[in-house]
Amino acid sequence: MNVTFEKSALAEAISPLMGAVSAKNTIAAVEGILMTTSGDDACVLTSFDLEKGFRTRVPAKVRESGSYIINGGRLNQIIRTMPEGELNISVDNRLTVKIKSGHSEFELSAMEGSDFPTLPEFRSDLKFSIPQGVLRSMIVRTSFAVGQNEGKAVLNGAFFSFGKDGMKVVACDGNRLAVRERECEIKGIDDSGERTDVSFVLPFKTLGELLKLLKDDEKEISVTVTRRNAVFESEGILFFSRLIEGEYVNYNKFIPSSSKITAVAETEAFIRSLERAFLVSEDRTLGQTKSYVKCTFRPGVLEISSVSANGRVYDETPVSGVEDDIEIGFNCRYLLEALRACGTEKVKCEMNTPLSCMVIRPTEDIPDESFLYLVLPIRMKD
Repeated sequence: MNVTFEKSALAEAISPLMGAVSAKNTIAAVEGILMTTSGDDACVLTSFDLEKGFRTRVPAKVRESGSYIINGGRLNQIIRTMPEGELNISVDNRLTVKIKSGHSEFELSAMEGSDFPTLPEFRSDLKFSIPQGVLRSMIVRTSFAVGQNEGKAVLNGAFFSFGKDGMKVVACDGNRLAVRERECEIKGIDDSGERTDVSFVLPFKTLGELLKLLKDDEKEISVTVTRRNAVFESEGILFFSRLIEGEYVNYNKFIPSSSKITAVAETEAFIRSLERAFLVSEDRTLGQTKSYVKCTFRPGVLEISSVSANGRVYDETPVSGVEDDIEIGFNCRYLLEALRACGTEKVKCEMNTPLSCMVIRPTEDIPDESFLYLVLPIRMKD
């Protein structure tokens, strides 16, 4: 194989692929990037860690065709240190890789392209598109509640549901629940007239890599769903991930049907008070958080306090709508992350008892969007 690239184009193409290059794996091939020539004017680059992967096409001058695996970490580092301009990569019959640019030259070892893991099937009749900014916002505002080491596998991912009129994203880690819905046009979801919705669960690690791909604009991203994978394609980059199998939890049963106490607070003021309390409440001993933040809701005021080995904090923020006092304790970080995800000027906090969950909703209708966040309390010491 003998291929010449523009260094800047190759560096830009490899950057996202590193998200699916496995750093430590018993299968050496998944630590590499598969480089396969395509005609005489391009090269296809692929990375795949057996759970998720990327594929992209890079313009190139192909002098000799071939398909080889090159260690991703080393290739990425070398290319970024090379001078600007044309960069040549060649592989000989002894599987020696030579990377040249200007007066700089490196040598690496390669593997045969046939050793690369078999990629999943990308073709499916189930394909639709959605504005990137919409999908990005929905993930950002729910992913904080995705479980990472939960015993129930589906909780280690976010639940996505798409219909012809909009989408829903749900995340739940056993301590928090995030539900976000958005009305928007989703092209292709119901073209056949036979199917009105699509749903799947994406793993937590996949969400982070997908966010790097998504831009906050109205350009559309194509989504293809197969039996075991979801494929996202935008601006020449194809990203794919295995889905978490199994039926998602019936999260509606966790949401109280009514509340005895409702408090309306200014979101930013509430967040600032919790940020100050967080400086004291995070008291970690042997890796465990030993403290909590106490929220005391009274008519007209919310008192926020915390005591730990780090010190003591007390703060107040105005609230309205409270008629009966209630003291309820929370993991400060859990409550903070839910409030930061709201994106509204005011929030409505609904409670029943000090040992039941707090439900956070918007105080008024948001155009084309709705949300609900639920945070479980912590049993406070007397």
